[in-house]
Amino acid sequence: MEIKKDKESTTKKPTVSGGGKGRKPRDRKGTRNITGGNPRKRNKKWIQKRRNDRFRVVRSDENTQPKETELKCQIYLDTNDDKISKKYYQNLLKVLEEQDFTISRENPAEKGSWLKKFWVKSKKTLSSPEILDKLEKIERGIELKHIDKVQSEVDLNMSQAISNLLESTKEIPNFSTLLGSLLFAKATVNGESIVFAQTLTQDQLKIVKENPSLINKPFDLINKMEEVKIKVLAENKQKRLAGS
Repeated sequence: MEIKKDKESTTKKPTVSGGGKGRKPRDRKGTRNITGGNPRKRNKKWIQKRRNDRFRVVRSDENTQPKETELKCQIYLDTNDDKISKKYYQNLLKVLEEQDFTISRENPAEKGSWLKKFWVKSKKTLSSPEILDKLEKIERGIELKHIDKVQSEVDLNMSQAISNLLESTKEIPNFSTLLGSLLFAKATVNGESIVFAQTLTQDQLKIVKENPSLINKPFDLINKMEEVKIKVLAENKQKRLAGS
């Protein structure tokens, strides 16, 4: 998803969590945007990559059988304000509730910044593709609300829940939230905020699983997710050149 610069960006030079050291994101042509899920702004090869990854889930007979599944969720918030953190957490749970997910268990929040691990499960027994559908609806809802665009595909309750969630992020310069395979994150560099929301591909998820500390480094996390896209596009370009 490509999302515009946060309208509430501060003019102060921020401290970038995750070792950003004041660097700008790799897309130096404009820090206003970062690629996530928006198909209108994404290379066709990247669209196909995401579709292929989805097919890998759907084609498995084991994965497509409805079953009760817990989704592991993680939050990192670059704030030590407990009031702001709890507001974000509660608004996030409301978004999940709109997709019929309910919290099943949770660990106590860790302070310093704010770290939280919790698990949710669907009120209904769902297959993996059905769960992915619900996560993609959240992704799409975040995209539409962030660009102030309302469409019939996002119902009123879901739209309001996402509006409240986005409102609660304005005072948090950097955050990462991983809901199963859905990544929602923001990194602020030199007063400009970049928002990322995407259901991750298998390659992206592998990086997150192999580097669990990335969830605490939104700037690095977003860039790593972008590197996967750049690699996919480069490999496709090489294949085209080799075939010509």
